[in-house]
Amino acid sequence: MLTRRTAMKPGGPLQRRTSLRATAWQRQTAGLVPSPFKKKRPKRRPMAERRYALACRGEPCYLLIPGAPEHRLDTVVDCHSNQLKHGKGGAIKAQDLYTVPGCAWCHHQIDQGNRLTKEERRAYWDDAYRRWVPVRAIKLAAQEVSK
Repeated sequence: MLTRRTAMKPGGPLQRRTSLRATAWQRQTAGLVPSPFKKKRPKRRPMAERRYALACRGEPCYLLIPGAPEHRLDTVVDCHSNQLKHGKGGAIKAQDLYTVPGCAWCHHQIDQGNRLTKEERRAYWDDAYRRWVPVRAIKLAAQEVSK
């Protein structure tokens, strides 16, 4: 058991120390000193690349993984490649150039599903990309002409 060597002295409330950080923060909030922190801007992807992803909208599913209950057109989104050769990394998507239209079920199977091996995922995605690139080129050329 711990015992005190000297008796406690009566006193007022504890005093808080003011640190340099607190005073610097107070000066920044008062507008006297500019903030040393950069203001974060939302990440924006260049529209030149984003047009590849937007071209996937309204297309049928190109992944066509067997076992899907249905390949619904209203759930088709742009499925990015998960391969390192296309720029995929930890928490980094591949470039929009490497997108394929895929329904929600197929997209899930390519990204997180457990039905396919890694080689099968690559094979399905590469086959879909091979079939999608000529169609996308025609679609993008038609958009350029209409502008």
